[in-house]
Amino acid sequence: MNASLGGLLIGAVLIAYGWISFWLFSNHYIWLDMVGPLSTMAIGYLGITVYNYIQEEKNKNFLKDSFGTYVSPELIDQMYESGEEPSLGGEEGYHTAFFTDIQSFSAFSEKLTASELVALLNQYLTDMTDVLLENNGTLDKYIGDAIVAFYGAPIEVDDHELWACRTAIQMQEKLAILRDGWRGEGDRWPEIVHNMQNRIGISSGQMVTGNMGSQSRMNYTMMGDNVNTAARLESSAKQYGIYIQIADSTYQPVKDKVIVRDLDNVRVLGKEEPVKVWELISEIGQEPEPYKKILPAYNEALNLYKNQEWDKAIEAFKASDALEDMFAGRKTNPSRIYIPRCEHFINNPPGDNWDGVWTLTSK
Repeated sequence: MNASLGGLLIGAVLIAYGWISFWLFSNHYIWLDMVGPLSTMAIGYLGITVYNYIQEEKNKNFLKDSFGTYVSPELIDQMYESGEEPSLGGEEGYHTAFFTDIQSFSAFSEKLTASELVALLNQYLTDMTDVLLENNGTLDKYIGDAIVAFYGAPIEVDDHELWACRTAIQMQEKLAILRDGWRGEGDRWPEIVHNMQNRIGISSGQMVTGNMGSQSRMNYTMMGDNVNTAARLESSAKQYGIYIQIADSTYQPVKDKVIVRDLDNVRVLGKEEPVKVWELISEIGQEPEPYKKILPAYNEALNLYKNQEWDKAIEAFKASDALEDMFAGRKTNPSRIYIPRCEHFINNPPGDNWDGVWTLTSK
C-alpha cells in the first residue's frame, strides 16, 4: 500500500473512531479514551511510513549500485517502478547489439603523449556515453577506445532498434561538435585529432544478457551470435568507407523512419550465413543535402550491378563516386568498392543462379 492510500485509510479510521466515541458519550454516557488509541495509530502509521521509505531507498540504491554505471537514471526509475530486479545468470531475449570504436586509433598513440591520449579519450568516451544513455542504451563495457552496448535489457525498451539507430546518428553529430572544438584549440591537438572519425555496427536479434563472470566478480553483459554480427559490421564498415553499418534485422523495423543506402549482401568473416547490410545515413527528412544526389545515382548503379550489366554498372558507379564527399581520413566509398567487383565479374561471370552474396576475406 502506498503512503497516500495508507494516509487516507488511517484518516478514515480516526474519523470513525472519533464519531463513535462522540455518539457513545452523547447517547449512553460511555466515555472512550481518545488520546491513547488515536496517538498510537498516528505514531504507528508514521513509523511504518518511515520504514517503507527507508526500504524503498535501499531498493533504489541496490538497483543503482547494480546498474547505475550501465543505464540512465530514467531506466533505473523504470526498473524500480516495474518491480524488476537484477537477477544472476543470463536471460535470452530479442535485443539490439551496438559496437563502436575510433577509426585508426592506434595511430593516435604515435602523435600524442600518454596524458594527452587519456584526456582525449576520456572526453570522447564521456560525450559518446552520454548520448548512449540518453537514448535508453545499456553500457556493456569499454575496450580501449571501443564502446560496447545493447538495447532492450536489463529492462524492456520499446523500439530498441530505433533507439540504437538514433544513438549512432547522434554520436556522429556529437563527434562533429568535438572535432570543431579540438580545431578551435589551435595547435594543442594534431591533425589526426581534428579529423577523428568513429565507426558503428548495429544488429538486432536473439542474444543472452545478464550478470556473467565469477562468483567474486561479474559483469552485466551480452552474448550470442547476434553480438558477433554487430562486432563484424562495425569492423567491416571500413571496407566500404562508411561510418554506420546496420544489419537487415535492425533496418526492417525502422525502415519507414530512417534513410539508408543499400550496401551489400555479404558473408562477413567468421560467419557462414550471409547478412543483408545497410549504411545508416539519417532519420527521415534529415538527410544531408549531398545524399539527395548521391543515393539516386548510387541506386541506379547498384541495379545495373544486380542485373549483371557490368560495363554500364562501372560507368554508373564512377558517376556516383564523383558525388561522394571524400573528406580527410576517408579512403574509399561504396561506389568505389563496386567498380573492381564489376571488373572481376566481367572475367568471372557468376551465372544465372547468382545470389548476389559477396564474401569478405578480412575484418
